Amino acid sequence: MVGGAADRTARTRTAGVTAEAGGWVFGWHRRGTGDPVVLLHGLLTDSRVWEPVTAGLAATRTTVAVDAPGHGLAPPRRSAYTLEEEVDRLADAYRGAMGERPAVWVGHSMGGMKCWRMALRHPALVSALVLVDTRPDEEPENTRRPFEAMVEAVLADGMSPDLAAMVARLNFRRAFLTSDTARRWTEHFTTLTGDRIEHACHSVYRRGDITDRLSEVNVPVLVVHGADDVPIRLPVVREYTARMPGARLVVLPATGHTPPIERPAELLDAIREFLGDPIVSPRPPTAQENP
Repeated sequence: MVGGAADRTARTRTAGVTAEAGGWVFGWHRRGTGDPVVLLHGLLTDSRVWEPVTAGLAATRTTVAVDAPGHGLAPPRRSAYTLEEEVDRLADAYRGAMGERPAVWVGHSMGGMKCWRMALRHPALVSALVLVDTRPDEEPENTRRPFEAMVEAVLADGMSPDLAAMVARLNFRRAFLTSDTARRWTEHFTTLTGDRIEHACHSVYRRGDITDRLSEVNVPVLVVHGADDVPIRLPVVREYTARMPGARLVVLPATGHTPPIERPAELLDAIREFLGDPIVSPRPPTAQENP
């Protein structure tokens, strides 16, 4: 059941309600009408990253931007969990709200990791995937250890301005850090608390490797990646894209790890083109690669 009632107005859905399944609670931000698109944010952000994209897609589709546990409207989990467990409960929440209609699943970073698992574990709910600055393998040791040290520091002392600035540098390219948008998100990072992020972070940093299963994904796939992404480099992306039959890679120039924030218009246009939806205004072409 979503938000406690099935007849919420469109305005209420846009403002956000919650969806519950099996004791799990997700933030649920719905707008528009038409075929469904579900959007999953990255670690330490929330569903707000998708606002420019959902505003555009909602002209022709039903969009649902989800808050993961510990993010946005969703309370944190109180014990450890895996991405697979979260995806199973998210599938239940989706069925409760949307029925069995397959959706396009769009995921940034952590969200993309969940999109793959949704396609592998609940294929009937997936019509296509859009994977934005993500990866299918285990977290490399050289990044996992500092990330987990960050979680321990936040649990002990809170999110310091220095840690928040580090998170911003990982998400955004250097030139974007001085923008008002980047400053607002950096301020958001300072509000994060250890109890909210601990188990979500561990679900990502301790995830398993699904690289060998990518060939099982048999729906259309669009991969979008920032050319200047620091946490996930382009050679990694080209290698995993080649493992998915028919997948298309779009590289956004002068873009860091978080295109939904840095390049929302270009990302929206890439998704619209992939889905066959009309593009409202012409923009400079992105670099497209076919493995």
